[in-house]
Amino acid sequence: MNMQNQKKLDLAFIPEGTPMFSDLITMLEAAEDLSGIRRRDMISGLSRVAKALGRLPQDVPCFGRWLQPRLAKITPASLNLTSKSWQNAVSDARAAMAHVGILERRSSRIYDLIGEWQHLWQIVLEAKDPTLPLALRRFVFFLSNRGTLPANVSGEDADAYLEALIHNEISKNPEVPYRAAVNGWNLAVKRIPEWPRITLSLPSRQNVIKLDEAALPQSFIADLDALMARLATPDPLASDGRTRALRPVTLKQYRRQLIRFASELVHSGVSPETLTSLDVLLDPTMAERGLRQMLSRTENSTTKMISEVAALLRNLGKITGQSEDVQKRLKGLAGKVATSPQRGITRKNRDRLRVLQDERRAQRLLNLPEHLFNQSPRTGARSYQRALAREDALAIAILLYCPIRIRNLAGIHLEQHLQRPGDGRVFLVLTEDEVKNGQPLEFELPREVVLMIEKHLATRAPELCPKGTPWIFPRRDGSNSVDPNQLSERIKKRIRKETGVEMNAHLFRHFAVMNWLDASPGSYEAARRLLGHSEVSHTINMYSGLENKAATKAFAELVGRKKGPRK
Repeated sequence: MNMQNQKKLDLAFIPEGTPMFSDLITMLEAAEDLSGIRRRDMISGLSRVAKALGRLPQDVPCFGRWLQPRLAKITPASLNLTSKSWQNAVSDARAAMAHVGILERRSSRIYDLIGEWQHLWQIVLEAKDPTLPLALRRFVFFLSNRGTLPANVSGEDADAYLEALIHNEISKNPEVPYRAAVNGWNLAVKRIPEWPRITLSLPSRQNVIKLDEAALPQSFIADLDALMARLATPDPLASDGRTRALRPVTLKQYRRQLIRFASELVHSGVSPETLTSLDVLLDPTMAERGLRQMLSRTENSTTKMISEVAALLRNLGKITGQSEDVQKRLKGLAGKVATSPQRGITRKNRDRLRVLQDERRAQRLLNLPEHLFNQSPRTGARSYQRALAREDALAIAILLYCPIRIRNLAGIHLEQHLQRPGDGRVFLVLTEDEVKNGQPLEFELPREVVLMIEKHLATRAPELCPKGTPWIFPRRDGSNSVDPNQLSERIKKRIRKETGVEMNAHLFRHFAVMNWLDASPGSYEAARRLLGHSEVSHTINMYSGLENKAATKAFAELVGRKKGPRK
């Protein structure tokens, strides 16, 4: 397919008659109600946005639903722009579209509000709350323009606000400001006494599959817990079954997978009351039904999770002493949905690592923790964001020097995992029962990382957690460590925003090995120890080829030396 056909397909759902940026520029050049400076800024904004999209102005439609997903993917850092410069460009482009009536003009002055809203908004501003104005401003002006009085706001108004955002937003996902507005409204109910006592609801974004344990028979849960206890403390003298205890993290995963599988059976139409024991799940007919239910969510394509569940059922058939016929049929099911062993890192991760082979991009990432951490301190409404940026900087710094899994990073306990022998050194220590492969890990933290930890701990309360919280990355109430998935998502978004690089938490492990093998081609045993793999063969299988860049460069230099000096 040629480039012209691709471009036509990309614009296939644009409404007929939609003007392009080039049309808008022509209209602005002829507009007599604009000053020269304002006309120049609007045209410049349209041109910069088009350039960021990799298109000419005549190929960019003035259509919010087309622009939203594309502009949302752009990070200023990837364009070598500051966030403020990019915001100004997008704002000028939006103002140009509003000037000709494609989008609605935004109101932000308090006297643009109708009486009751004006009074209520003044109360919000005088409260000096750092959260409410940012979350609610646009929603409040929308409600005022809509003619909805504060006491009459309902879910229909919130739905209408989302529709308005979809039509008028060009650079962000409309769902984000919509959810922020509804959450901000409900927060105002709690914080502002004069705010209407109306609570707005948000539709859940989760597709809930795993049922609450209370929805399953207690006999099933008891049978499941008995099996987990047996696997946690096996009889070393038993003539059959396991003799080695499984680690707590493994047992937690097995328990979660089995409850999830029981839930899949319920979603397939099986009555929960019939799931009285684990034996019901291990019945081959029921096992096949549950697996088919899982496959229905993936268009009959097997996945790693489906393969793991089928393998678990197969293994439990043996552990629980099911009949030979049952074991044989469970083994057959597991074989049918088994995924091929992964050889090497995925293509997506290879592509992302290739970007980081560019020295300038790698330097952006390597210097990011210090850049974030040493920004000028701010107070007031920005103090929480500042503290959060420092916490993210610390997470990135630790991952750069200690390529551990995100679950271990999120769970770092100041007393359990940071060991200080008394000579000024600090070690991050993970025991064998805390890591996936059962291999203990120990890293000496560089002095600059230790100083970051000490400075952050001294300044993070009360914005991030109560004083004395023992986790480096805590929940905001200090009750426990942060959820690993939440921390991972924060790290990913922070790196993308600041550097323009697509980098998830697990990619730090690949990045570490890539750098090590670049410096020491073939040194897989050291790489194995760095990552905590149990077998060097696994390390070789995952990362063979990553050292190609250094190896080919060394070979080219060898050929050059063999040739000798030029005559």
